[in-house]
Amino acid sequence: MVSPQSFAIADVGCDHAYVSIALRQRKMVQKIIAMDVRKGPLAIAKNNVMQYGLEDTITLRLSDGLEQLQPNEVDTIIIAGMGGLLMMRILEEGRSVWEMAEKCPAFILQPQSDIDQVRHYLYENGYFIERECMLIDEEKYYTVISAKPGKKDDTCMPPEGWIYGMYNLEHRDAVLQQFLEKECNTLQQIHKNLTEVITKAAQNEQEVPDKTKLRMKEVEEQLRMNTAAREYYDVRVKSS
Repeated sequence: MVSPQSFAIADVGCDHAYVSIALRQRKMVQKIIAMDVRKGPLAIAKNNVMQYGLEDTITLRLSDGLEQLQPNEVDTIIIAGMGGLLMMRILEEGRSVWEMAEKCPAFILQPQSDIDQVRHYLYENGYFIERECMLIDEEKYYTVISAKPGKKDDTCMPPEGWIYGMYNLEHRDAVLQQFLEKECNTLQQIHKNLTEVITKAAQNEQEVPDKTKLRMKEVEEQLRMNTAAREYYDVRVKSS
């Protein structure tokens, strides 16, 4: 996701600086500012950076989000490995860093949750999603988003595009397809279990708990979105 034209990157929430070190080892960027809010991981990051002899190109900063970053210091901001809500809070509290820059930096984001809300946030704040990809590691799925400053019409974005990523759907991302099939199986099993609970309650002339009714509605909506997303992989449907 990192542009070959990038000259400086902020690695926000860098933990032990593995991303920063990998980028420098691959010579993908000239300068990196690696930041974390915790002193412990930052101390380990410092040792790692020194071990690889990258002290001249990786600067470490103790920072709560973008607090210790100045406008125009970097052209790309990487935030990975945290919840989507926390990610949006970091971007919002550090808004001056990217809004006041002469050229707004690109974002490379890897939210662990609430990914649809992150997508909405980007479009609502003058960014568009240039590219996405889904990865799988140790049986866990991860979505990586590359967003650039600029406006694109999002009024025609279907609901499944916000949930699963329009780029991935349109490009028929293979890992996303695997995720969708697995998710479908899980949702169908949950739907079956809930149906049995509701049926049993009716047979016993018992009231179905509101919590169960609500959960059934949620699962049915999730199944609809999943079905709509999987249709992108049906070439016959998309080409007709």
